[in-house]
Amino acid sequence: MPFRVLSWNINGLRSFKTGMKEFLSGLEADIICFQETKVTRSQKPGLKKNNPQAIVEGYSSYFSFSRKRSGYSGVATFCSQRATPFAAQEGLSGNYVGELENGCGTTEALPAEWAAEELKDLDSEGRAVITQHIIKKEDGSEIKTAVINVYCPRVDPEKPERRVYKLRFYELLRQRAAAIRSTGCHVLILGDINTSHKQIDHCDPDEAEVFERRLERRYLSSFLIPLYKKDDMEKVLCGHNEVDEASGDSDCKVKRDTHCHMSLSGTSPLLLSEEKEVSEKCLILEDVNTKIKVEKETLEKETYRDKQEGKTSSQEFEEYEVSDDHLLVSNTDFQVVDTFRYFYPYKKEVFTCWNTFTNSRSTNYGTRIDYVFCDEEFLPYVDDSLILNDIMGSDHCPVAVVIKGELVPSSKLPYSSTKFFPEFRGQQQKLSSYFQPQSSIPDGETWRNMNRNSLPKAGNLTDQSSHSTVKRKINNIKSSNKKNCADKQRKLSSFFSKTINDRKIAVVLPDKEAGGYESHSSDRTVNDVESTPTLIGPCQLNANESDFKDILSDDLASSGECNSSQEDSQESSKVKSKNLGWDFLMKGPKPPPLCPGHKEPAVVMTVKKKGPNMNRQFYACGRGVGKEGDPNARCNFFKWVGK
Repeated sequence: MPFRVLSWNINGLRSFKTGMKEFLSGLEADIICFQETKVTRSQKPGLKKNNPQAIVEGYSSYFSFSRKRSGYSGVATFCSQRATPFAAQEGLSGNYVGELENGCGTTEALPAEWAAEELKDLDSEGRAVITQHIIKKEDGSEIKTAVINVYCPRVDPEKPERRVYKLRFYELLRQRAAAIRSTGCHVLILGDINTSHKQIDHCDPDEAEVFERRLERRYLSSFLIPLYKKDDMEKVLCGHNEVDEASGDSDCKVKRDTHCHMSLSGTSPLLLSEEKEVSEKCLILEDVNTKIKVEKETLEKETYRDKQEGKTSSQEFEEYEVSDDHLLVSNTDFQVVDTFRYFYPYKKEVFTCWNTFTNSRSTNYGTRIDYVFCDEEFLPYVDDSLILNDIMGSDHCPVAVVIKGELVPSSKLPYSSTKFFPEFRGQQQKLSSYFQPQSSIPDGETWRNMNRNSLPKAGNLTDQSSHSTVKRKINNIKSSNKKNCADKQRKLSSFFSKTINDRKIAVVLPDKEAGGYESHSSDRTVNDVESTPTLIGPCQLNANESDFKDILSDDLASSGECNSSQEDSQESSKVKSKNLGWDFLMKGPKPPPLCPGHKEPAVVMTVKKKGPNMNRQFYACGRGVGKEGDPNARCNFFKWVGK
């Protein structure tokens, strides 16, 4: 029975207001990987009364929290009961809680040596969780697969040093995947990789030379097994020469027929799925070991030549690009396959991330930076790769793979599950929690495991009973005080009424439409007979009630001359009442101008970039940003607010 493994950058786990169980079941996947949860361990996401986010019925969860900043980064993997992993681990370094099978999650299992400080730094932002599962194949045999839920760093344009951090994180991810695969366990990498690999994965890419020069894309090209169209593969195999059919060059034809469905990476043949159209297929073609070796030698020679010639980095590329070229050299030749491009190599305008501030999703002006990778040998078990861009709720959309086979749940939870976190089990951790209300009464098992010193002695039960009685009395007094305070609370309309002879008299204002009066007070006395307010007009105020005139505006008081006729009084009161309404006091903002491109109301935006115009507002077209020339995209309308 096929099952789904899903990945989604949700941009904040707490932003979802629905119940977690309903939310998870609605995604229709057995293994759900979330990135950018933006929760820290101190926030206790599993103890929310109404909507627990870590302890969800029917699921086991595995979190990685940021240890640098609160509400930053973070990943979480939720596994249904039929997908319970037999092992799990937080992070890629091997320094945190959890243990993978055969020691493949330890620091010693990494192909290269790492400095302890660097490993700690790379794993301190809560960017990876690994779970290991057993899959029963269609023939009844079982295979083991590790699901690596990863949220790769983003390079801030104002912090170019983060590029080094990102590339080193890529290398650590690659080495950990290689260590797991070396034990015979398959590898499935899901998450936000934060790099659009090829031009087809970007809505508005630069020229090919500039686009592919970025270090992240160059490293990703070495990490991924190259995929070629059938025509391109034939040209490469034939030395880029046209086949002369008349000359009878059968050697080249035989070579094409022999290798057209073969992987040249030294592994077993890579057979294409028969269920997909041949036009949507591509083949894997390149000797990985040779490519890595050539890249290493080329980079070493270029670096040595530049040093001898005294070249400056600005002669060819930007300074940080050339100085970090050594980061492209990997200590492992392990590679993975981009599952979506394996099934859909030609599919365009399939993106996973959009800019919400510019409403780019409405025009599909985005990038594909969320991926599902797997090792080459696992491809026969992948039935399909999906981009679920119809699911809303974040600036990203989910991606998923459909896997052939059946999950075999483990009978025992890994001890890195959040169910075993002390704070989620109700145990006392910090002194500050003494001053927080308890979420629930501990169950019998938790109560028995509590410290004996915290339990009341038998001789103190009577004292506790008396104390609890006093406490209830105090609570009753407090609740009654709150009730009295609520009764004393007056409404705004009470300021426009006066009690005369123990009765509430409401001052009324003339109705704008009719000539009568409309009451602006809803206060009532306890006596039902006296509860009906006596309605009076502006001309009915006598001298003894002159303090009413202070409540009204000067315009209303000036209309209180009793010598004028009733008709003139009503006519003037109509005019004066217009000045007393909220429309006169609070006119509200002016209607926005219409953009000339679509004749639609513009939207107000605020400048966030540092400079002289920071926090200044302006009008712009309300449509989403799109490609230049797209009539459905945002036009170039711009106008400062207030001009």
